[in-house]
Amino acid sequence: MATQHETFPNGGVPYSSNILDDLPVDDQLAVEFFATVRCASFKQAARGLNIPVVGLRKRLEKLEEHIGTPLFVYKNNKLSLTRTGERVSQSLCQLFGPDGLGNAGERELSRLSIAVTEPVLSDIVNRDLVAYVRDHAEMQLEIHSECTAQMISECKVDVGITFVSPGDDDIIDRHPAYKFERLGRIGHELFISSRYSRSGALPVKNLDLHDFMLVVPWDDEFLASSIKWKSIMAQYNGGTTKVKNYSLSRALVIGGACIGVLPEYSQKMERTLRPLPGFLDDLEDKHVYLVIKTKLLRNPQALEIHKLFKKSFLDKNDWLSE
Repeated sequence: MATQHETFPNGGVPYSSNILDDLPVDDQLAVEFFATVRCASFKQAARGLNIPVVGLRKRLEKLEEHIGTPLFVYKNNKLSLTRTGERVSQSLCQLFGPDGLGNAGERELSRLSIAVTEPVLSDIVNRDLVAYVRDHAEMQLEIHSECTAQMISECKVDVGITFVSPGDDDIIDRHPAYKFERLGRIGHELFISSRYSRSGALPVKNLDLHDFMLVVPWDDEFLASSIKWKSIMAQYNGGTTKVKNYSLSRALVIGGACIGVLPEYSQKMERTLRPLPGFLDDLEDKHVYLVIKTKLLRNPQALEIHKLFKKSFLDKNDWLSE
């Protein structure tokens, strides 16, 4: 590939019509060539096709060697076709269809529905999931921030992470279309940021909470079994903020001088957070299950995401209870 200006190795000459008479281009190379043209980037083209960028560049370089002149040139930090490259593009369009793709461009796209219940999505799998999406630009993913029993019942989830109450473990038997794997337990309690409280003046009874803005949790269901939480809400006459979003709820507790319900491991993520013990000690921990449709147990993409989620939990195994 040339840079800035077209050059021709060994004094080679530009395009000759005879050179294009017998191009060594198969379906795969045609797809790679046109993807590079569309993306104006070797790296993005390789991502879009889910192939190594080194292999793509080597195959295009061999095509240039056959023709005897560069096909791509960098101009103003952008990859463009040389004059010869434009003629090669025209020739391949005739061979592979008007869009330059033809049958070679008709690839079966991987479509997967991923559902991960908060706070797991934001706190535990977020980084690994972002990296996966970055490296798999060819896929079609639908990501949900909850994985409810109803979604599983309706088979709307391909791979997911769901919370199960301790007394509801028979969910596994009720859904034979899925394979369940327990990853651990997550508990919740009230937290306050240390920057907005003095250690000698921390709330110790329900009445003390009235002087603070109380963040009502993003999900009412996981507090439904707590009699103490119902008591707090029945007596509370202070300000409240109800946010149907976990990340914002957490941000309000950390930086908004609020008291709110967060996962017990939150103190390991943010050192300024201080738990307020005793207020929710009757709240049951939630069992965390990794689920995958049994019919996808041989699907490489679904298995890769399944493996990715297990790795995410393994990396943070000290955050969860067994």
